[in-house]
Amino acid sequence: MNKAGWLWLMLSTSLWAEHYRDPFQPPQVVPCNRSASSPEGWRLKGIIGTPDLRYGWVETPQGQWLGLLPQQRLLDGQWQVVQIQPRQLELGFQDVGSACPQFTDNIVLTLGKKPQERTMK
Repeated sequence: MNKAGWLWLMLSTSLWAEHYRDPFQPPQVVPCNRSASSPEGWRLKGIIGTPDLRYGWVETPQGQWLGLLPQQRLLDGQWQVVQIQPRQLELGFQDVGSACPQFTDNIVLTLGKKPQERTMK
């Protein structure tokens, strides 16, 4: 085989190796990043409405204000407003198809308090 043939063979092997993972190595796992899509640090600033339909106002750590309705999905559909009471708003984690650990507790925001801690499975 001439030099060009050897060179082609060596390059094609390295190109092939870039497209396929080594079957003897464990698959690479993408790290779970919940902080970018979590209501952690949100503060409940107010609730308006009637007992039949309440709206909650929250402020994110970035200073953005959000008006939330009951059953509204947010943060790419991963969280949902479970209920809005006169002084608190409850958010539940909804993404059941994720490879990341799921939250077992809902986040409850209370007027004048920071969100409660949550646990993961």
